[in-house]
Amino acid sequence: MGNILLVHQSRVIRATLARHLEEHYKVLEVLDGESAWQTLVLDHDVVAVIAGPDIPRLSGVDLLERLRRNRLQRLKHIPFYLIGSETRIDEIADEARKLGVTDFILNGMGKWEILPLLQSKKTDAAQEAPPPVEPVRPTAKAKESKPAVHFRETGLLSASLFEEGVRRMFARVGDQGAVLVFGVDGYGGLVDNLGKSTASRIAEKFARLVQAKIGPSDFMGHHGAGRFAIATRSSRLDQCEAFAKRVARSLANAQIVVRGKPIQLTISSGAASRPEDGGISGEALLSLALGRMEEAMAAGGGRVQIHGEGLQHMPVKARQSELA
Repeated sequence: MGNILLVHQSRVIRATLARHLEEHYKVLEVLDGESAWQTLVLDHDVVAVIAGPDIPRLSGVDLLERLRRNRLQRLKHIPFYLIGSETRIDEIADEARKLGVTDFILNGMGKWEILPLLQSKKTDAAQEAPPPVEPVRPTAKAKESKPAVHFRETGLLSASLFEEGVRRMFARVGDQGAVLVFGVDGYGGLVDNLGKSTASRIAEKFARLVQAKIGPSDFMGHHGAGRFAIATRSSRLDQCEAFAKRVARSLANAQIVVRGKPIQLTISSGAASRPEDGGISGEALLSLALGRMEEAMAAGGGRVQIHGEGLQHMPVKARQSELA
């Protein structure tokens, strides 16, 4: 069993990948490129590297370049994989290929998509071959042919990675925290009236607005069409309510014009937390928060449902500007 060096600043991504790989490899985890470099120099049992492109101290691309220029054959030819969102991988694909990247791993890939990528390079650490699966490999595309932007391309966690992170966050009895779910009211109507491409661009604008406001230890993921979820260590529902109101105010200042016409955008949200909602599992917290958000939508939209007792209205109107 060889060692896989996993280099990523996100604890959730590291934990999910480690779970996928641990049956076949010993997984070593570090947070930054310089630590990865030191580990590679000292540990001769590392048979492959999986790194995020934007890790601190030495980026994943810079780490790859340093390895490929090294005189030690063991390091110069070590299999090296970059993991990221489709958009981020698309941005760095050409440069990474020129430097000699082995392959790419997309956020949200499953176990039987990742293992064939590693095993096809004969890292000789796998003990049992998985079922044959054709791995998905991103390719660089010209701007004019690039597909519409979807939520998971904004850098947010995929739904499966987010749910795994929530399960781990609340794995122990004493773990406290909260889950907050946002939903764009009438998202289906946006798709019907404006098309999937335009609707997803509007959703991306909102996603980036929210993502810029969460704390460094929080994580955010896609949770259905027009819906997002945030997991936080904060254990108070009043903090979730205050955050939802700040997001609503920011969205009110967002200026959106589509095809020369201003549109009005509203959001609804719901939250659940431990200990206020009891010692329930992470899955149950996420389900409860989602249910409360749906109640807020059903009550007319533009509302926040926190305690399951009454709905607070959050008036949100977008003002004029051009949608990029």
